[in-house]
Amino acid sequence: MKTTLFSIACFLALQPSICSADAVEGWRSFDINKDNELNMIEFGNYQSQLYVELDANLDGRWTMSEFITRPSSMRQMNRTFLKSKFKRWDKDSNGYWTLPEAEKAIQNNFRWLDKDKSKTITVKEMPKNF
Repeated sequence: MKTTLFSIACFLALQPSICSADAVEGWRSFDINKDNELNMIEFGNYQSQLYVELDANLDGRWTMSEFITRPSSMRQMNRTFLKSKFKRWDKDSNGYWTLPEAEKAIQNNFRWLDKDKSKTITVKEMPKNF
């Protein structure tokens, strides 16, 4: 848990260098050991990059507006769906999605995607629209 939170914080600190990364490479560029699977740390790094791109004012937390307004480098999604996701992930309902809430969402996403409970996510387990 602390490792994932640390990863998110590091990505926030390194925001300018991340913006130059090619978003087209997708999650495979985070497969550090090149085994065609993502472990929890690799997946956390992948998700962290995506979440950092949403933090328009770089304050380390997200408003609903930041969450649903996608940069052109990201896949555009249904705004109603994104609003409901934001509300679900904003556990304390304060209008901000914070680093601890993001970490929890990453962990829950990982468990959901890891269908065979192998503690890794394979190409077959990763949905195309994720």
